[in-house]
Amino acid sequence: MERFSQWRLAPFHLGAAAGPFGNGGIPVFFHILMQTFDVDRAMLSLVVPAYMLAYAGVQLVSGSISDLTSRRSSLLLGFTSYGAATLLCGLAPSFPVFLLGQVLQGVTNAFMTPILMATLGDVLPPHRYGRAMGIFSSTNLAGTMTGAVVAGLIAPFGWRLYYVLAALLTWGLALWFLAWFRSYGGAVPARHRQADLRGELAAIYRAIGTTVLLLASLSFLASGAMQGAQYLFGEVLRELWGIATGSTGLILAVNGLAGLFLGPAAGYLIERIGVYRGTAISTAGMALSLLLMGLAPSPLAFAIGNFLLGGFGIGTWAALNTLAIRAVPELRGTVSAYFGSAKFLVRGISPLWYTTLYELAGPRSIFFAAALMAVLLLVPLAVLRSRVPESAPEAATVIS
Repeated sequence: MERFSQWRLAPFHLGAAAGPFGNGGIPVFFHILMQTFDVDRAMLSLVVPAYMLAYAGVQLVSGSISDLTSRRSSLLLGFTSYGAATLLCGLAPSFPVFLLGQVLQGVTNAFMTPILMATLGDVLPPHRYGRAMGIFSSTNLAGTMTGAVVAGLIAPFGWRLYYVLAALLTWGLALWFLAWFRSYGGAVPARHRQADLRGELAAIYRAIGTTVLLLASLSFLASGAMQGAQYLFGEVLRELWGIATGSTGLILAVNGLAGLFLGPAAGYLIERIGVYRGTAISTAGMALSLLLMGLAPSPLAFAIGNFLLGGFGIGTWAALNTLAIRAVPELRGTVSAYFGSAKFLVRGISPLWYTTLYELAGPRSIFFAAALMAVLLLVPLAVLRSRVPESAPEAATVIS
């Protein structure tokens, strides 16, 4: 197996930021979009399930498609079409068209982030998973952070410019992946295939067992706790303290800033203390951070809680991503996609309770609900540990 340095894998780590960046302006532009399209909070909240449910649903097949065809074709399709969907959002003349753009962003991102994670698992030896997933999780979270900052800076010039910029950046990454596979694709050994398509589909079906469902439940709860209510954070700052749009972007960005700097260290620490202990510690930290945000007496205290949430959250994702890519090596694309599907399914349906709580019990209530989801994560984690030992045997297999 060819040794790939993290620098050589740079397009994969940067690619992890593309999806969150392309959709990361929503919390900052939320009130502006309400005015632009003349819709209320409940109506605009539909953009969250439009994107997330499409993303979660298509991941049920995108990972399997990459296993059956190739990582290269799946990634090129994903990045090229995601850029087009993002541009559609920026040019949308009405709310229905903008909503359609959000759906298409979700559909096309299903061929980006989970396939990137699976490919990293393909080309790296198991002992390097922790650090690789730490960096991958960092840049994935940093996409949201960067999106919030850029959206805040661009806001005075118009929100549409943000989506045009995001589309151009995504197409640039598509060209980088084309060059990467031309240079290093030959060094990636092909995965063993079944004799026919029916055999391939049967193998995929057999892979979806209790272990994969437990991984999906962990992803569901972690995402619901850390990011499920994130689309409302800007509204919380505006309603409680009257924070302006530009300052909102900066306060929201500290979450990603923590992940950006702490992700690699979190991955290294997980390699030292183990994924299960690392997940438990990080999850407890997320719950406490959310309680601090819910009780925050000032924007500064809120920002500190958001920073801590980003730090503990990146530790959680580094550990859970490591578990996901090592669970079923021969069908890593499928497993990674199901894991990712659960992660974004909860973000698609979370407005059902977070928006309702916000309206009925006030803005602070959403943080207590999110903290409860973090605590509940410990239950499937304990069950998974009884089924998959810390030192489970791993094999690195790759599809070109």
